Amino acid sequence: MKGMLKSAFSYVFIALVVVVSSVILSGASDIQVLNRISPLYETLYRINYDYYGIKDVDYDKIIDSAIDGMVKGLGDDFSYYYPPSQMQEQQIDMEGQYGGLGIEVTYDSENMAVKVVSPMYGTPAWQAGMQAGDLIIGIDDQPVAEMEYMEAVNKMRGKPGSEIKLTVKRGNDIIEIKLIREVIQIVPVKSGTTIYNNKKVGYILLTKFNEPVPAEFEKALKKLYDQKIDMLILDLRNNPGGLLDVAVRVANYFLDAGKIIVSVKDRDGNITDKYVSQGNNYPKVPMAVLVNNGSASASEIVAAALKDNGRAILVGQNTFGKGSVQRGFPLSNGGTVFLTIAHYLTPSGKDIHKVGIAPNVAVEETVGTARNDEAKSYTLTEIGVDLQDPVIKTAIDELLKKGSK
Repeated sequence: MKGMLKSAFSYVFIALVVVVSSVILSGASDIQVLNRISPLYETLYRINYDYYGIKDVDYDKIIDSAIDGMVKGLGDDFSYYYPPSQMQEQQIDMEGQYGGLGIEVTYDSENMAVKVVSPMYGTPAWQAGMQAGDLIIGIDDQPVAEMEYMEAVNKMRGKPGSEIKLTVKRGNDIIEIKLIREVIQIVPVKSGTTIYNNKKVGYILLTKFNEPVPAEFEKALKKLYDQKIDMLILDLRNNPGGLLDVAVRVANYFLDAGKIIVSVKDRDGNITDKYVSQGNNYPKVPMAVLVNNGSASASEIVAAALKDNGRAILVGQNTFGKGSVQRGFPLSNGGTVFLTIAHYLTPSGKDIHKVGIAPNVAVEETVGTARNDEAKSYTLTEIGVDLQDPVIKTAIDELLKKGSK
């Protein structure tokens, strides 16, 4: 046993030496990196030679906890660590029975909690009234502060039909929410039309920016334009985002060729990428984009692109403020560390990270807005337009005003 422990300890020591050597060889001038890493080695040394419960030590768990703690120490809600076991778990099919709640989350380092970015339309979390900004501080009576971030995320997954209890901090209130896990099958594009003041209103609800979106979005858009709509509402409320290239393609459907959609700024302040519209042949009907505190990431890219280029007005609430870019870096232990490497800039050059985008017209949204029976069938592609929704009604009224000028 002692020999095995020494072997494990030697492996950790070698790994640290490799890290230090890599930093030095890469040309890093900060010699203090050696002093910064020394306490980690010293702690491992003391555990290996002085800790009473050495026979029960799991070195893999120690290293995972150390990496998770380092990343959390950045204070960046969008950087996190995936241990090897959880990376493998993501690749297991489990016969397609992934039970979930339907929420996009991130880690809140200040509160040591899981923060809700957005509850996805129609899902258990959405139906239960969970809101963007909710802090999940307990899962089945276990404190989230005592868990690794991805451990907490995976605890919210489970067998479809099983119950879970979340302890949620909302403002100064602590509430408990019980939900039943479901197999989350998101149909991201839904559309419909309505008549309002003798005007035909086209409506598209986009719930996620994933791979199926461009083809389905174009199909819905063509269907609405074929019906000779007088105006268009694009609803991005509670859309947590998704793929950058999908956001760019969606914005492309509305912007003239040459218009900037989004730029990417690295940590040195350099613009590394600039995404520009290729143009389209669709009619330029008056347009409004609906946003709220749950509109994040790719949703904010599209909203800002259409607002800054004067193509649409934004109606609703300030957006979430997720304007950062993450990249996964595989580690030698089989885990992956995801770090923020850049920020997005809007066409007007604004960095909206942790700031969000202000709407042209602010509308308070009631918690119960659109939580109706139809929403529970969230696999529908054709839906009605809820004229009792104050945000939708305000958007239509604003477009009518613009049209009368």
